[in-house]
Amino acid sequence: MRYYHHFLLGFSLLLLANFAFSQSYTTRTTLNPKLQKQFEKVRVHVDAKAFAEAKTGLNKILQEDPNFIDGIILLANILYDEQDYLQAIKSYQTALQLVPDYQTRLYYQLALAQMRADDFEGAIPTWDQFLQREKKNTDVIQRAKRNRADAVFAAEAIKKPLPFQPEKLPASINSPDQAEFLPSVSADGQTMVFSRLIQGQEDFFVSTKKDGIWQAAAPMVALNTPFNEAGHCLSADGKTLYFTGCNQAKSLGGCDIYVSYFQDSTWTQPLNLGAPINSGAWESLPSVSASGRVMIFASDRSGGQGGRDLWLSRLLPDGKWAVPRNLGQRVNSSGDEQAPFLHPDGTTLYFMSNGHPGMGGFDLYLSRLDSTGNWGTPQNLGYPINTRANEGALAVSLDGSLAWFSTDVEDTRNAEGIKLGLSDIYQFALPETDRPKMVTFTRGKVFDLNTKAPLGAEIEVVELASKKTFYKAKVADDGTFLVCLPLGQNYALNASYPGYTFYSANFALVEVRNADQAHELSAGLQALPQSDAPFVPADKTPIVLRNVFFETASATLRSESAPELDRLADLLQQNPALRIQINGHTDNVGKDADNLKLSELRAKAVYTYLLSKGIAAQRLSYKGFGESQPIADNATEEGKKENRRTEFVVQ
Repeated sequence: MRYYHHFLLGFSLLLLANFAFSQSYTTRTTLNPKLQKQFEKVRVHVDAKAFAEAKTGLNKILQEDPNFIDGIILLANILYDEQDYLQAIKSYQTALQLVPDYQTRLYYQLALAQMRADDFEGAIPTWDQFLQREKKNTDVIQRAKRNRADAVFAAEAIKKPLPFQPEKLPASINSPDQAEFLPSVSADGQTMVFSRLIQGQEDFFVSTKKDGIWQAAAPMVALNTPFNEAGHCLSADGKTLYFTGCNQAKSLGGCDIYVSYFQDSTWTQPLNLGAPINSGAWESLPSVSASGRVMIFASDRSGGQGGRDLWLSRLLPDGKWAVPRNLGQRVNSSGDEQAPFLHPDGTTLYFMSNGHPGMGGFDLYLSRLDSTGNWGTPQNLGYPINTRANEGALAVSLDGSLAWFSTDVEDTRNAEGIKLGLSDIYQFALPETDRPKMVTFTRGKVFDLNTKAPLGAEIEVVELASKKTFYKAKVADDGTFLVCLPLGQNYALNASYPGYTFYSANFALVEVRNADQAHELSAGLQALPQSDAPFVPADKTPIVLRNVFFETASATLRSESAPELDRLADLLQQNPALRIQINGHTDNVGKDADNLKLSELRAKAVYTYLLSKGIAAQRLSYKGFGESQPIADNATEEGKKENRRTEFVVQ
């Protein structure tokens, strides 16, 4: 390969010299009549894709007339189409050495062949030769400039390969003679939905893990139709699927975006999202944020930067999607951008593009959202993650360590030796430079504390520092939920249902540096009185206010406590028969008497806050218990933290 590289480099220098002389040559019209007849037979073979016969005929002609320029070019083109790039390069070089200015497009074809053979440095001067000669066709000139930029990038990238050991997923997912692509994985990494191409038909398949092994993929019968279904995004909890449906009845364009929900052990009838997400143009490949409030998708609608662009829409308070906006020139190029994947961290966007400098074809890129709300300059994921093959549809695990993608890099050929280009799904360890912020998740179930029946509660997660809602959604019919939480923030989670107390949880993730473990929650809610009649609660289990915070060794409430206390005030206002006692508790650090006093002052601080919100004093009482009622072991810091708590009890 080293010898071959020097050979190409020498040839490129020869091209730069523009050839001091050229030899005599023959063309189709000046070729010997006998050979002309043979050449016409060759062309018939080419039209019939009988390349072996065509090459045999051409070689016989070229033995008799080695300077037959049109024969040399046709042989080069056949070799290129057969993906025998090394031999194609030699034939293109022979033609150009014979007649440097016979056809300008030969420089274009030679440069493409050089890039397909991974000789990127050799391709750069060949592109220059083409650009010096071609002055009229602006579209071709733009493509050549883009290809040259790819060659420059690739020539450097292959000198600095990233650690990359892709592992092909097992036969339970990848089939031997069909294309698998567009993997989408649930937050817990246990469910994968992907597309499979069967006799030109794109359908959904799903696989789940058992004991860490992907099980045999099954078709998603409820969603597959005689038309194409692909370009999908599985929600974090695996219970909502946004996808692309093409040529469906009552569609707005050729391809539209649909949504289906997993309910009662099956997927619901797909719903077309309608305008403004869908239009008369092509919409496809949606990616929805873990919060469910942002959608990024690909479209060739008007107002874009190139062919297919990435567009962003936000979910409005009324549950409708806002008019999409183009992600702009920094992300979108004059080429095509597709297959966005917005990582659950909410700030890292992966996508495929053939318009930014890369290795050729579609490469994988990432862009990060900055503090001003703008997407940064796309970063190529590097070589050999990206190759001269088409890479696409990346999905990344919550912690950013593992990625899944599809590629047609494997040399799969048919009986005639023609490369099929069948894509398969692989996984690999994502290099540190390409990783998003780490994300963990919490999952659990909301239920009636007395009957244990599931409740269709609303889950709300608030960023405590900003007091902004990060996530808000209704749980599944069985009461289960899953919420992704990016590290680096502190969160308050609340589960609420009409006629019940609420449940709160706190996630202190500001200083957490790994996402090894999911947080499992069991959120039991107490039923509340439904009238002014005397009420005796079925269960007097204290309800811990896990998002009420005080200054150290003080009864001064911290500002982050406001969302939780406001929720408690709302609960009291909406349930006028509800009476509560506020209890304060401490750990065992310090004197008993001091702890008892501090706990009472803290309970009183919450009582006072509720009074300030208009809650009548006769509905409230408070009491301090000091360190007398621990709920965890005071021997550990985690236990002490749990024991320092404020709670209320329904009276």
